[in-house]
Amino acid sequence: MKFVKLFAKAFAIKIIYAHAFILAYLCGVGGFFAGQHDKITSSMQAEKERELFRRIEIISKYYDLEALLSDKTDQEAVAKYYCSSDFFYNLIHSKGGGNIHMGLSDDGQFHKSDFLKQAQFVGSHIGGSTKRVLEIGAGRVANSKYLAKQHPDISFTALDLPNRNFLKNKVPGNISLVEGDFNDLSVFPEDHFDIVFGVETVCHGSDKEHIIGEIARVLKPGGKLILFDVYEPKVHDKMTELEIRASAITLAAMRVTAEDQCIADMKRYLKKHQFSQIEITDLTEAIKPSLYRLERPSEFYFSHRRVLEILKKVLPYDATINGIAGWLMPLTFDGENIHQYNRVVATKRSDR
Repeated sequence: MKFVKLFAKAFAIKIIYAHAFILAYLCGVGGFFAGQHDKITSSMQAEKERELFRRIEIISKYYDLEALLSDKTDQEAVAKYYCSSDFFYNLIHSKGGGNIHMGLSDDGQFHKSDFLKQAQFVGSHIGGSTKRVLEIGAGRVANSKYLAKQHPDISFTALDLPNRNFLKNKVPGNISLVEGDFNDLSVFPEDHFDIVFGVETVCHGSDKEHIIGEIARVLKPGGKLILFDVYEPKVHDKMTELEIRASAITLAAMRVTAEDQCIADMKRYLKKHQFSQIEITDLTEAIKPSLYRLERPSEFYFSHRRVLEILKKVLPYDATINGIAGWLMPLTFDGENIHQYNRVVATKRSDR
């Protein structure tokens, strides 16, 4: 009996040691693979940075980047940019569809119907109590047109900058076109709209806290704010010099300000102006098929010097700089370090 007890004790000790050995081994293997993953990730990041630097160097041979970065991004400059770029957007980007925003692709492949995804999401928030909807920065009015046809009993207002023939857009009878600026929504009464939305437009504003305050004023209590836009995922203190410069150049090529682009700041502004139920969704992966479509003609543009020089002579400057953004965006929209494409949804509190 004593022998049996000693044998059982020895066996138990061996089992414990075996388990300890296996655990240590597995931890070592796990650590090895984790280390390998970190090395691969680091290598891929370094390769991306080298490619980003290379592209910026090539672009700088044909464009004065310091002049580009110092160009104005005010209302007049933005209106001029879109007037010059409408042909580019219609011919290359949307193939005649009148869309000047990114498509949202669910399956990694671009489909023309992807241009409707933002409007469809806004439409999912239109309910029985919805009466009035405002789109800020409506552009070619593609989003409001789609929604107005889907909801003929709802009153839509589309707001965009003057000086770009905005009022000449042909729209359904339940859309009102208004020239103006989202920095000043005083043309509208307080607590007026059930939904305010914007697609790739608030990025042009250099004082987003003020813009959120204007939107909060015209939204009804309980009303929804829906934004789709580019943001920087990190504050500049946590970005490298290359990341900051790449972001600024890419944005400047679309006449977007480099100021006040951090998504964390946007969340803070929303809370300050009494918005609740704030949902921020990173859709960067969904726009990548659209970015790759723009990358191909941009790559051709910068790879053929004679073509580039001819186009720079015959096309407006504001149209040709789109090639800069088209070539850099597939690298800057990494979702982690330079740019994100986010959907922001927030509800104006009823107890303000």
